[in-house]
Amino acid sequence: MPERVMKYGGVKFRNLVPPVKINRFVNKLPHHKKDSLFEVASELSEAGLIKILNEREHSTIDQDLVDDLSSES
Repeated sequence: MPERVMKYGGVKFRNLVPPVKINRFVNKLPHHKKDSLFEVASELSEAGLIKILNEREHSTIDQDLVDDLSSES
C-alpha cells in the first residue's frame, strides 16, 4: 500500500490494511480517543493497522506541554 502523509502534523505512515478497515476501526474508537490526530495515529499504530515511518516519536504540543502548563497555575 502507498505511503501517506497525514495532513496535520506531517506524520508519515504506511497502511498495513485497506482504508475501509482503518475507517471501521476509527469509527469504533471511543470519543475520548479521537480528540486529536496524534491519538488516532497512536491507536492505529498500536493496533497494527498502520506503520509510522517517521524516525522520531510523534507528539503534539498539547501532549508535550500539559505538565508545563499545569505547573504554572
